[in-house]
Amino acid sequence: MRFFLLLVSLVSYAFAVVTIAPVEIGSKPGVSGLVEVSVQNARGNTEKDEYKGGVKVQYDNNSSYVTWLQASANYAEVEGVKNTNKTYLHLRYIHTFYDKKDINYEFFGQSQTNEFTKIKHRYLLGGGYRFHIFHQMMGKMYVGAGVFGEYINYTTQIDPRENNARANIYISYTNKFSDDAKISYIGYYQPKVDNTSDYIVTNALELEVNVYKKFFVSLKVNFDYDSDPALFVDKRDFTQATSLVYKF
Repeated sequence: MRFFLLLVSLVSYAFAVVTIAPVEIGSKPGVSGLVEVSVQNARGNTEKDEYKGGVKVQYDNNSSYVTWLQASANYAEVEGVKNTNKTYLHLRYIHTFYDKKDINYEFFGQSQTNEFTKIKHRYLLGGGYRFHIFHQMMGKMYVGAGVFGEYINYTTQIDPRENNARANIYISYTNKFSDDAKISYIGYYQPKVDNTSDYIVTNALELEVNVYKKFFVSLKVNFDYDSDPALFVDKRDFTQATSLVYKF
């Protein structure tokens, strides 16, 4: 079964977000990370090329803070016509709130591009607090609340550039079924501070299975909703994906 999953991952899709499971202070002391890749080519009745990959590097001081940088890129063509072209870069720092490890404060910055949602550049800078709700048999859950500044530059001349302040509310959960498998979920709700009818919702669910030593298969499902996207862009985005992950 493990080798079957490994084979499937080599010819399947990858996903833009490198990790979904919550990062815990002290869980992986020192430097760690992962590399996630997928390549798919088809010739004959279907002409298709897809190249997707991501990387994450993390440092955990094993007592008070953890910080990480992750990046990914997706590109695809069907019948010689480009239909996917996006990038993602995220930097985050999490620190314990005094001596209370169940309460953290965090700061983050993010950069994104997505040609097919007409986003030339999207930059975020913000922070907030994260609260550890429960763990052990029920899994581990965090609830976060904060705010960030957002700048969006669209590829179209019709859509104006945006400078927004958004609230950032999220739930992050993971549960390990065994030493070889775990399920994780993260959900974000990000309304504008001055206009809550303009909001972004992101949901991501992941099943991760260890197939051989440091190699894992990741099965992911993502649903995004933007209540006010660029002109002629669909409000909803759904993705399901499988990828091969190497952890170090």
